[in-house]
This record gives sequence, C-alpha cells and structure tokens, in this order.
Amino acid sequence: MRECLSRFWQCQAEGLSLMDLLKPIVRYVTDPLYTRRDGYSYGRHLRELEASQWLPPEAIARLQEQRLADLMAFCYQSNPFHRARMDGAGIGPADIHKPADLARLPLLTKDDIRKAGPQLFSTGYSPANTLHTRTGGSTGVPLHVYVDTAAMNWKYAATRRHNAWAGWRPGDKVAAVWGDTDKGFHWKTWLRSRLQHRTIYLDTLRFSAERLRQFHAQILAFRPSVLMGHAHSVYQFALFCQENGLRLPPMNGIVTTAMTLSELERRCIEEACGTRVFNRYGCEELSIIASESDAHCGMHVFSEGLIIEYLPTEVGGEYELVITDLLNRAMPMVRYAIGDVARKAEGSCPSGRGLERLARVSGRTADFLYRPDGTPVFGISLLDTYIIHIPGIHQAQMVQNEPHRIDVRVVPTAEFGPETERAIQQVVASEFGSDVRAVVSRVERLEQTERGKYRFSVCNISRPRLT
Repeated sequence: MRECLSRFWQCQAEGLSLMDLLKPIVRYVTDPLYTRRDGYSYGRHLRELEASQWLPPEAIARLQEQRLADLMAFCYQSNPFHRARMDGAGIGPADIHKPADLARLPLLTKDDIRKAGPQLFSTGYSPANTLHTRTGGSTGVPLHVYVDTAAMNWKYAATRRHNAWAGWRPGDKVAAVWGDTDKGFHWKTWLRSRLQHRTIYLDTLRFSAERLRQFHAQILAFRPSVLMGHAHSVYQFALFCQENGLRLPPMNGIVTTAMTLSELERRCIEEACGTRVFNRYGCEELSIIASESDAHCGMHVFSEGLIIEYLPTEVGGEYELVITDLLNRAMPMVRYAIGDVARKAEGSCPSGRGLERLARVSGRTADFLYRPDGTPVFGISLLDTYIIHIPGIHQAQMVQNEPHRIDVRVVPTAEFGPETERAIQQVVASEFGSDVRAVVSRVERLEQTERGKYRFSVCNISRPRLT
C-alpha cells in the first residue's frame, strides 16, 4: 500500500490534470489492489516485456527456444496427454530444440480438446486452481480451456504492454462496444468497474438508433481515452456517427479486435473518431496473440509467450496459423490449430521492435469459397478488392450454400440500385465463372454472434475436389 500511495503522489507531482483525480488513484492504488486480491502479480513481467520488445529477432528466437525446451520437458514429465503424443510420434522432449521441430508432433485440433476434456490437465492442476476460459462457439461447440496463474500473469502483462501502444493505460477511461452488457450488476461488481476498469458499454445486441445516440452522449460526458471493441461493431457505431453528424471527442486510440476490418471500415472509424485504429488479434484459448503498435506496420506477435507456425494454404501468401502457447502449464496448448488464416509481414518494423509481425489476419479457414472446379477463393480478399468499392454498399457478406450460387447480403447506402446489383453479379461471374449465379439481397444489418462478430464469407458446402 505504501508503494501504491507513493506512486500516486509521484503522479500528481508530474502534473497530471486534477480534472481526473481518479485516474492516478485507479492506476497506482485500486487496480493493483484488486489484481493482488485476485491472486495475480505481473509488475515484474510487464517490466520484462517492455524491455524484451526491443531485443533483436535473434535474441527473441533464443528466448523462444529456451521456453519451448522447458515446456516440452514439463509436458513429458507432467502431462499424460502430451507425453502419449510424443511417444506416438517416436520422439522425446530432447528431440524438439527449435520451433521447426514441432512439425514432428500432430496438430492439436478443437475436436481433440473437446474429446480430451479433463485429460488435458497436467498433474497438480484442476478447475479448482486455474482460470477457466471459454470460447463463444460461433463456429461450433464452445471450447473450455484452463490457464494457470503463472501463465495469466504473463498474459495480463502482455495485454497491458499492447494496450500501452494504443495510449491505453490502467486508470484511463474506456468506451467499449461489447456483447451482452446491458444487464444489471451486483453493487460490488459495479463498484469494481468504477475503481478498476472505468468503462462504459454499448451492448452489441442492442444497436437501435436510440441506443447509439445514448452511447454517443455518454462518450461526450465521459471523455474516454480509448474506444475499443469488436471490429465490426465499432465500425457500425462510427458509421452511425458519420451519417448523423455526431462528432466524437479526441481520444488516444481505437482498439479493434475479434475480426478483421476491411480497409473501408478502418477508414470510416478513423475519420469518425479522428484518431488511428490499433487492430488486435487474440482468442479466449490463448489470450492476446498480436497487436498493432504506433508504427501501424502489421501486428506484433506476443513472441515471448507464443510460437506461430505457418502452414501453406491453396491461396498464395495466405497461411493457416498453428500456435504453441509457451506459458500455460495447466493445460498446454501445443501445436494448436486455431483455424485462422493470415499473411506474414516481411522485413523489420519501423518502430524498432524485434517481435515477429503478422501483416493481417485474413479470416478463418472456413471462410474460403470455392469455384466449381474446386479452386478456393478467399472471401475477405474478394470483398476488399472489389465488392466494397461498388457504390451503394456499406457492408457485404458472401454465403455459399451450393456450388453454383453465391448469396451476397448487402447493407445498402442510398446509392444502392440496379447498377449495384449488376456490378456484384459481374464480380461473381468474373471470379467464380459465368455458370455461378450471384443472388443479391438487401438487409438492415449482418447477423452477429453475441460477441459482436460476423464473417465476411461463409461456406456451407463441402470443399469440391480440384479438377
């Protein structure tokens, strides 16, 4: 407590505005106290990560190799599930020295995790002494994953580091566009929200014009430092503000997550908010994976805690991601086939950070559409390259329920008309063949999950055989 109060008075001496006296109290007193009460302590981890981000790539690679060796030795000794996998592959922990050696092990799929259930726990771990995380299940049955406290300290620290890149630090006010938040809270939860998170919410399940105007008014009164939330929901709010002449106050940054933004959506958000978007990639199973820095030159991977393998897909330059969590001992995620597709960023980052980078996360492997001959077409690329540039379209989604038909759902602008439909049909015919029909329908909004996500493209057919 003495250290927390000392930091608070130091903050005041540095001249922070007295208009927000609560900010240093939260940053240096209540946030650390709540964190410790929950059993976490990640100050040391954050200091290490703030330093290691500037290491050269070779030094970060050596750190990964050491942590990989430690993880594999632990798994063989204390995790029966992974020991059986190594035995089945005819290898031991000493055979895995570098990330490339992981290819000798089988992939860990979502079905593997569901079927194994409690068998994935390492010796000494159970739901009683771990943190439970659960996926939303938007593409299938939810996954249940458990993370130990030591790993969570690193993951919390990584999240704080990546938040800081967007000008978001503990104690800052936040406006969040999030799912399923319009509900009552116990008074203790409400108090904690005010004394730690300092966040106002817009529920993505209640996107009425009245609620959007209310949220805009809340932002004007609250004056948050950061706007954050699910990418497409943030876009919808920014678009509403633009269309209705609603100005937003200055903010440090916009943090978008959950799904990929198209370039059109990104520009709309930045114009409406008057600041830059910091895109982020993560998942419940692994926590934060990668984020943009102030250089806005791809997303920096949390390389100190993760190893990413890139498996080639049938589309040039697109890779299926396979991720190994170097930190979680409770339920090790070794060669986890997350189901996402991404492009790698080449060269060094202008920011000087040595962390690996993703150029962009393009979507999910399920988001490939197919020509009748079996050739894959990546939906996000098609939409970004052609569809969003057609006048009359705010948003669009492509759905393939049969090989020779593409349903294109469009959220229209006032410019939408017969020319819009003809242009869409021409794009589909050009990319899929003249025997593939485009059926265009207008919708008020695209369907989202409770977590505010939607998919640019949805394939509901079996992958045709290449001919």
